[in-house]
Amino acid sequence: MPVAPFNPLDYLDYRPQMRVEKEQITMSDAEKIYHLVTIVKAYLRDNYGELYISALTDPEHRKEIKYIISDFIKENRRYDLKIPLEQVIVKVQEEITELGVLQKALDDPTITNIDINGINSTYVEKNGVDIFCPEIFFPSEEHLYQVIDRLLLMEGKTLTAAEPHIDSFYRGFRVCAVLGKNRGGISTFGPLLSIRKFAPDVFSDKEVIAYGNISKEMCDFLKTVVPGGANILITGGTNSGKTTTLIRLPLYLEPSTRICTIEDSPEMMLQAKEAYKHYKNIISLEQKKFDGKKEREYDIAKNTAVALRLRPVWILIGEARTPEAAYQALQAMNTGHFVAMTIHANSARDGAVRFVQLAGNNATVAAQVASSLDLVFFQKKLPDGRRVITEIVEITGYKGAEEPLFQPIFRYDLKDNKHYRVGFISEHLANKLRLQFIPEEKIARWTREGA
Repeated sequence: MPVAPFNPLDYLDYRPQMRVEKEQITMSDAEKIYHLVTIVKAYLRDNYGELYISALTDPEHRKEIKYIISDFIKENRRYDLKIPLEQVIVKVQEEITELGVLQKALDDPTITNIDINGINSTYVEKNGVDIFCPEIFFPSEEHLYQVIDRLLLMEGKTLTAAEPHIDSFYRGFRVCAVLGKNRGGISTFGPLLSIRKFAPDVFSDKEVIAYGNISKEMCDFLKTVVPGGANILITGGTNSGKTTTLIRLPLYLEPSTRICTIEDSPEMMLQAKEAYKHYKNIISLEQKKFDGKKEREYDIAKNTAVALRLRPVWILIGEARTPEAAYQALQAMNTGHFVAMTIHANSARDGAVRFVQLAGNNATVAAQVASSLDLVFFQKKLPDGRRVITEIVEITGYKGAEEPLFQPIFRYDLKDNKHYRVGFISEHLANKLRLQFIPEEKIARWTREGA
């Protein structure tokens, strides 16, 4: 392999990662850049193959590849574009070493979702609001498929007629890709791509209070009930912020607390969060599939059973989707572990009903849930984009298996956009807190007698 003509002194004033958008990229220029990218890729494969491959995962090699790309374009000038040379270089670098037109959106901390519905239709969720993004487009379906291939490459996956839908991860982003019907897939009008970004850290009490997700009084409540071992079910619709709320709960625990996270795919990632840098007793389990051998699969249910043997004090379950997962979560609560988990539902009541339905759907299971599951949160995405906890209720019982009995504690008023305390905890929950040595003065604040 030839050695790259690389002299650091030549690049003291060069900033390869700087993205300067001086001119609007037209579709014609985009097609020409795509053609230039093809030429440069071939050059890199032929002359710097190993470096080119390693640049996908190695930041230092990525920088070196950017320098080589710049040299090649300046020396060959194989383009006829209206935009400046430096902008051409940056665009080609982004296409080859990053994710091209998607990179700016991926780097923007205010953007949490990117949904690509076709080569000319992209929406981003910016500050909680969905916005059409015309500057993100692709010259062809082939170009979009190449971006998808790059996103899936890290896990060795590719879209095929046999596997037309893939869920994957790329550098901490969750990726859902769908193959177009014209290639044997299931999407009627070409490839689809959805990218969910995760916050690099956990939001503090101060941040969620300022944002309006929760009130100061609610934070004080969590500081009592989470260390007190209250089992918690967080409910809400898709993209309502359930996982974001879930991963905040361990902030109220002592750093030495043994915590186990369980999920289908790695989203919580507590060990990677700055807020948990002093929490050294965290372990994580995730789903493992075996093609055609479901009995060997390690799903949420089986991993919950495994977790019980690992002596966690707290178990955080990403989502209970199956009867087996709900049943195992209930067993964990019944065997002295503290559990917090999420479930899709349209209200706190619906979440409590759905959990019973999944776990067994009979009066016996409902009685166990009423005895073990303490609190239900409901979280909602409001029209202005904010994710707000609109209800915190205590489960006090069930009528049969279909009608949960609640004691409301906090409620969000949609008219005046404020949280209000509307009730008290039961003596049953107060006694549970006492068993975890929560001071009586802290418990009394939330009981009818203490108030």
